[in-house]
This record gives sequence, C-alpha cells and structure tokens, in this order.
Amino acid sequence: MQNRRMFVHDYSRVGFYMITISTAPRRRLFGACRNNRVELSEAGVVVSRRWHEISLHCPSIEASTLQIMPDHLHGILYVKEQLPKPVGEIVRGFKSGVTAELRRNTGNPSLSVWETGFHDRVIMNSDTLRAERHYIFDNPRRYCVKRAHPDLFVRVNDLDNTRLPKRECWTGFGNLFLIDKPELLSVQVSRRATIGEISDLKAAVVARIKTGAVMVSPFISPGEKEIVQLIIKQAGGNLILIKSGGFSPLYKPSGVYFDLCAQGRLLVLSPFVYSDRKQPFTRELCLQMNRWVGTICGNKAVGY
Repeated sequence: MQNRRMFVHDYSRVGFYMITISTAPRRRLFGACRNNRVELSEAGVVVSRRWHEISLHCPSIEASTLQIMPDHLHGILYVKEQLPKPVGEIVRGFKSGVTAELRRNTGNPSLSVWETGFHDRVIMNSDTLRAERHYIFDNPRRYCVKRAHPDLFVRVNDLDNTRLPKRECWTGFGNLFLIDKPELLSVQVSRRATIGEISDLKAAVVARIKTGAVMVSPFISPGEKEIVQLIIKQAGGNLILIKSGGFSPLYKPSGVYFDLCAQGRLLVLSPFVYSDRKQPFTRELCLQMNRWVGTICGNKAVGY
C-alpha cells in the first residue's frame, strides 16, 4: 500500500487524519471477524495497545478512534497542536514499534507485518469526520457480509457483453448477471424537471420495477438521485450504476450501495482507468455517460 498524499497540505498541522494500514501480504494476522465483530489475536492486542500509546509518546496527538480488522486497520489521529514533524513520521514509528514487538514475541526476527507505506485522508470538516467514524466502526459488519457473499463483491476487468459500447474497455463490480436481464431502462432526469414530473417518473419507475426492469444511470442530477433512493427502497429494485473515475485497487461500494451489493441488486460499471486525481465532472462527460447508458439499454428510457 503506497502512501497517498495531499501534496499541498502540511501534515504537521492541527487536524484529523484518517489512516489505513494493511498487513503484508493482506495476511489475517490480527484476528478473525465473527458475528459482525472482530476477535483480536495476540498480535491484534499488541496493535491496539501500541496505537493507543501514540498519545503517551506524543501528547499533541489523540489516537482514540481505531478499528482493527484481520488484515488491516483504520484509525483517526487528531493532531491537537502543531507538530515538529509530519504525522506520517508518527505512523511509521507506530508500525516499527509493532513489528519489533511481534518479532520478539514470535522469536522470528524476519517477520513481515506491514505492507509498505499507508493510506491517509485529511478530514476537512465535521460531516466527513462523522462519516469516517461510522465507516470505521461499521467495518466488521461489512467484512462479515463480504465473506458470506463473496460472489457479489467480484470485480471483473475487460467485460465482454454485447450490450456494452465496444470502443471502451469496461470493468464491472457486483452482480454481473444484472446486465443480462431482459429489460434495462435508462434513467435520465433533467435539472429542469418539475416536482410534478419527478413525481410521475417515480410512479413509472415503481411500476417498471415490479415487472423486473433494471434501472441504469450515472445518477448525477438531483432528480436522478431521488430516483436511486426510491429504487433502493423498493423490494426487488435493481440498478446498474455507471461510475466515473474508475475503480481504486481496493474498491468496494460504500454506504447504502454496499448493502445493495450484498443483496445482489447492484452492478457498478466503468470504462475509466483509475487515477488518484479527481476527474473534473464536465457537461461533456455527463453527456458521454448518458450516451453509454442509452447504448446499454438499447435506448429504452424513463425520464424527463
């Protein structure tokens, strides 16, 4: 896991930092996940203690938020006052301390504990902090769900399907059988659509879901976002989401999309190559994504 940095940010500054560190090579060293919780191994207990000792070694940092998973950890470090060195140095010291202790405990001086580097995210506001904490503490449940339904969290590159536009190289994540359903309908809602038009569209979508139709869209506009929430709430509501930006190496759907994926009701498609840099969401990109949706659906649509 290579470091991912916000290059314009001073990492010694006051703030909240979300840290993710994986074992090498994703070995389940720290415990086992059962019944939506993690039972820590002896190594996991060492990791937990060492993490919370960060505040003892560096009082300027609060290290209260931590979720240890069998093969990785998520934690939030709160830098309360300016540090003399970047927070990454603290993380590297934590990793080195864990490795040294586990090598002593196991009598194995060559034990490899961590992947190289770590992933960080600078948390910029209270809403993001709240969301990251929820993500961290919900991680054991998601981990157990993935292990119970591994076939629904599959990523497939170079998809070969007659419905997909041929000039692009498509990657899919989720229930790949959804693209073979008899009826795929494009959902497009103009930003100028009235409340009445959106209400009529919702009724039409519910009726088509009951006949087994799968809704396909990038779900970009406010009206489309309302429709996707409606689909999620419908029993048997399935959707194919066209994603910009490609798939990161460890991608999995987040929030309600994770649970939808676990139910076999979601397929995420993207023709884009992943990049750390956020792709500008231009009007031309939106139009191109909608053209792809039209091709996938054979130009069958519901919308305004």
